[in-house]
Amino acid sequence: MTPSKFRIFFAADLHGSELCFRKFINAADFYKADVLILGGDITGKFLVPIFEKSGIYEAKFLNEEHSFDSRDKLEEFMQRVRDLGYYPYLTTSEEWDDLSRDKSKMDEVFVEVMKESVRRWIDLAESRLRGKNVKCYIMPGNDDSYAIDEVLNSSDVVVNPNEKIVDIADGIQMLSLGYANITPWKCPRDIPEEKIEEKIEALMKEVNEGSDLIFNIHVPPYDSGIDSAPELDENMRPKLGPGGQVMLIPAGSKAVRKAIEKYQPMLSLHGHIHEAKGFTKIGKTLCLNPGSEYLEGILRGVLVQIDKRKVKDFIFTSG
Repeated sequence: MTPSKFRIFFAADLHGSELCFRKFINAADFYKADVLILGGDITGKFLVPIFEKSGIYEAKFLNEEHSFDSRDKLEEFMQRVRDLGYYPYLTTSEEWDDLSRDKSKMDEVFVEVMKESVRRWIDLAESRLRGKNVKCYIMPGNDDSYAIDEVLNSSDVVVNPNEKIVDIADGIQMLSLGYANITPWKCPRDIPEEKIEEKIEALMKEVNEGSDLIFNIHVPPYDSGIDSAPELDENMRPKLGPGGQVMLIPAGSKAVRKAIEKYQPMLSLHGHIHEAKGFTKIGKTLCLNPGSEYLEGILRGVLVQIDKRKVKDFIFTSG
């Protein structure tokens, strides 16, 4: 990578899909990317219990019953579960019944399994990228527990850029923020708009004078087209309009839009709204959201070519 010419691969919203994460790490070689950026929402949401009894392993996954009589078949199944963004958990019926009755115990188990998954991802990134001239940034998103931060911060190869200014290349810095404005789901890192604005303003004070800037902010700017999400009714179901079409509303952050308008970074990278793949210009700033199809094992990303401290070109990727 030269300071004047390099290639960024950006993706977000993998939600625990180990298959998508392997593709993300492999993007360094596949797309000849110099910088990998994973922009938040990296953890999964559900445990899949696997019950062991007398050498037989049984599980229910995606409404199908599964039974195995060997560790090899069990390992294959567990990897399939991880690849789709779930967490396999080897247990007994008695333990699972106990966890199901005690939410605090269930939460403790989930956090430990989730942290172990992130450790495995970091180990993979280190083994694939160590010694290569590739920068790798992985930050949490609004849907990610604070419990994973210690794992993300433990690597000497992967950098957690959340709430930091980092040097991408000579004269180019990146501001990163993994939070979002308040969502209907009250996620761990949902915060009020004024807090988002405060955090951005505090970070901007750390930017070197004369540096060109990239925003890596999980939530997209409000009413930008790349923040269009289904409008939900009181039962958290999408509202339907004439002809049965899903009603869409802007769900991005007004504070993020204000910051883009004010500071005009050369590039602004976002995720959060899976359905809102696209690009837009706010003033001189190119804003990108590659979208997400992690449930299908498809990694959506965007490849951005930087040349002479300007965005020369970009292309959305899917595979």
